Amino acid sequence: MTKKEPEVSNGAAAFGVALVVTAILGLIVGGMFALPAYSRYQARQDAANQIQVNHLVIQQQQQLVDVEKAKAEIRKQEAIGIAEAQKTINATLTPLYIQHEAIQAQEKMVNSPNHTEIYIPSGANGVPIIPMVQNLNNGERQ
Repeated sequence: MTKKEPEVSNGAAAFGVALVVTAILGLIVGGMFALPAYSRYQARQDAANQIQVNHLVIQQQQQLVDVEKAKAEIRKQEAIGIAEAQKTINATLTPLYIQHEAIQAQEKMVNSPNHTEIYIPSGANGVPIIPMVQNLNNGERQ
């Protein structure tokens, strides 16, 4: 026995086609409204991400500024230490002390096997004179 397939009436076929066409049109019309909304959503997300990126860049720059301030403070403290050391040296550096150091250096040279320098006594008590040289650029003595 052969089975007969159910016959589809033209009305049912037309309804199916109309249903498919309506679904396709619905997708097209829905896509027309959904795409601009999605684009606006993406634009807001991109703006929010850019704000976060800008915030991170600002934080990084602030950290760099803080590091440079710390380095400057270190250099300032070093300069203060050097200035204090120079004040101490200048306060204790007398002509008698310089004469003592010059004599000590001459004695070391005399006792050295490689003694090749000759000191000619020219200052008081046979100590070489150390001239003050004037700096031509700014008029300060060295």
